[in-house]
Formats: sequence, structure tokens, C-alpha cells
Amino acid sequence: MQKTFLKFIVFELVERIARYRLLLNECDDALQKSAPGLKQSLHAAADELEARFLSQKPLLNKLFSESTAGSKQAPAGLEPLIDEIHARLGQISRLLIHLKPLEVEAETLLFLKDILPAELIKEAGEQSVFLSPEGEADIWAQHLLPNVLVDTLSILQKNNPLGWVGLTRGFSRHLLENASSLEALKLDLLKSEKKKHTGVTEELVESLLRHAVSLRLVGPAYYFHALSDAVFTHDEAFLHFVEPALFFGLNHQNFTHKSLVIMHEACERSKPSSDGENAVLPLTEETLANVFRAIEKLIPTKYAFQEKHMERAIQLQERLSQGVMLSSSPMYPVEEVAEVLESTRHREDFSIYAPLAMLTEYPHTPREIVNAGWLHKMERGPVWLYTILNEPHPEGFSKVSDLLSYQDHLLRKSIEVSEVHRVLVCGG
Repeated sequence: MQKTFLKFIVFELVERIARYRLLLNECDDALQKSAPGLKQSLHAAADELEARFLSQKPLLNKLFSESTAGSKQAPAGLEPLIDEIHARLGQISRLLIHLKPLEVEAETLLFLKDILPAELIKEAGEQSVFLSPEGEADIWAQHLLPNVLVDTLSILQKNNPLGWVGLTRGFSRHLLENASSLEALKLDLLKSEKKKHTGVTEELVESLLRHAVSLRLVGPAYYFHALSDAVFTHDEAFLHFVEPALFFGLNHQNFTHKSLVIMHEACERSKPSSDGENAVLPLTEETLANVFRAIEKLIPTKYAFQEKHMERAIQLQERLSQGVMLSSSPMYPVEEVAEVLESTRHREDFSIYAPLAMLTEYPHTPREIVNAGWLHKMERGPVWLYTILNEPHPEGFSKVSDLLSYQDHLLRKSIEVSEVHRVLVCGG
């Protein structure tokens, strides 16, 4: 893998280790009362995961070294470590889902309410979310009851709004099964690609359409989230076929940001080889344009993550490093209000209410807040990874755990306050 891409994946792994520790701290009191032996074993497992990760510190530090030849290429030997630790986290998390104190957060449902408006999902019924083991979302996600969409959330992402963006899986699957326009598009695509002998299958087309629906609903945050999931689950079809299509979709919807370009280019240079008779050729730009136009017709603009939302997310990302809530922003910059005040305050008919009205704030949507969080993490993640590798243990992991805990709280509180603000302004 290329260094930039591997830094992204390694930090995603580190974050999951830190979140496991945070979950244990959350239910420590309950475990101490009911199962002190289990508590001790779970904390010992956290120690082992951190120690196993840091045992490869010399190799991991080469990710930040520019002195070797071919410096953009990552050192070999890290991918088995990633697989080993992620598999271990999956095993441990099967125990965590049975701990009663760990439940879906109320803000998760506010996030879903923003992404999946009632008018858009009225035929689907209630949206339900269940906590699942790490890495097993696709196994658990299924229709358990008629007309009830079931989505699963990795228990390690329970408190993390940035990890909630995958909660569109059930709805995208429902659309693909029930929207005649998508079914017709799928059949046309398969017929066209079969003539070209590109190796595209029905499963690949369905996967692309589901991801495209999620991208339309959530925006660039979904791209980052889906990319990390694909690496951990070894979904080579996503990396070779879906990822280029999603990057095209980002540009098609005018979502531009340096982090998107950097990650796409790093992913391109990190993909496993796909030579041979079974290699799948990517769709043409004309075909991809038709795919995303069909998704746009299916999901109207008022329900989609739009260019204006992306602009707000970019403006909001700096607030996280400053520890400022992202729930709302003033209608006008303070400087502009000051100019109006200065230019009008000497008039005989001056009224303070006009400049005060300019200070009115508008609430941000959970989607804007979460996209801002992802952009911030993409920028700061390598710095946080470097901190863990170059601070004495356990200070490095402790610092990043505290940072993640604080950021989770800030994002969740921002989502909660934005909903209160929205209700006050819009009346429900």
C-alpha cells in the first residue's frame, strides 16, 4: 500500500483500539458489580491489543520517514498486523454486544432522521438500529420483519457520529429492491457491459447502486467511511470497481476537497493487482454519469447532501480543533455586522434591531456536522497517529482516547443542540 493510504488505514485501526478501551470505561461500574472477572479479562485484552500494535513501532514509524528510496511506498509487513488486530477486535466485540449498559445513542436516531426523512421512507416503515460486532455489519443487516428496515452499527462506533454514516445500508437495499427505475437501470447496465466483455456482474452493479444512493444521502463522509470498511473486509471489488465510481460521483455533485483527491489517488496506487481473465473493467464516464443522474432523479435535491452543505462542512471543520460546537452559525459574519453598525449608528432613524437581526444563527444539519468531522479527521489523523507512536506508552493511546472521547461528545452535543434549534425555528 502507498504510505498516505496506509496511514489512513492504520489510524482507523488505532481508533478502533482506543474506542474499545473507551467502551470498557463506560461500563466499568456495571461490570465491577456483576462480573469483575470479565472486567479484568476485557481490560487485559485491551492491554494486549495496544502492546501488539506498539510492538511494530519501528516499522510503523517508517510511514513517517522520507529518507528511504521510494519514500511514497509503505513498508511491507504492516498489512498482516492490521488483519490480526482487526480480527481480534471482531472476536472481542462479540462479547461487548451483550453488555447491558451499551446501547444505541439517542443522537444516532436524530442523525437518521436527517438522512432518511419520513416522507422518503414512509413505505419502508420504522428504521431500527442494532449494535453488532466489529466487521460483521453485512452479516447482520437483513430484513428481520416485514416492512421494517434493520441496520446494524459496529459497537465500536456506538458513540462516534463519524461511524454512523453506514446506517444507510438498509434504506439503499430497500430502494434497490423496490424502485423500478433502479431495476431497469441495473438491467440496462448488465446488458451493455456484457456486450463489452468487461466482467461486470449483477452483484457488482447492485453494490455500486447501493453505494451511490448512500453517497447521495450522506456526501463525502460516506466515501471515507466506505473506503475504510472495504479495506478491513478485503472487499477488492469495492476498491477496483466501486471506489472509482464513487469518486466520479463526488465530482459529478461538485464535492471538491483536497482530502478527497489525496485519498483517491492514494487508493489508486494501493489497489491489489487485478490482472487476468477475471479482471473487472471500470465503467465509462458516460455510463457513470447515467448512474448518478438516475440516483438524482430517485432522491430529490431537497433530500440530498448538496454542494451548499459541503461548503458549510468545510467552514465548520476548524471548529473541532478549537473545541467549539458545530450546531449553528451566524447568518452574517461578525465583521459585516460591525460594518453595518458603524455606517448606520449616527443616523437619526438608527435602530439597533437591524444589526442585531444580522446576528441570528441558523442550525446546521447532522450531515453537515458529520462531514465536517470527517474532513477534520482526514487532516489530523496522521498527526494523532504520530502522537501514539512517539509518546511513551500508555500516554500516547491515552491522549488520543481522550481526544476521541471529547470529539465524540462535541459532535453528539452539536447534533442534539442543532435539533433543538431547528424545532424552535421551524416548529417541529
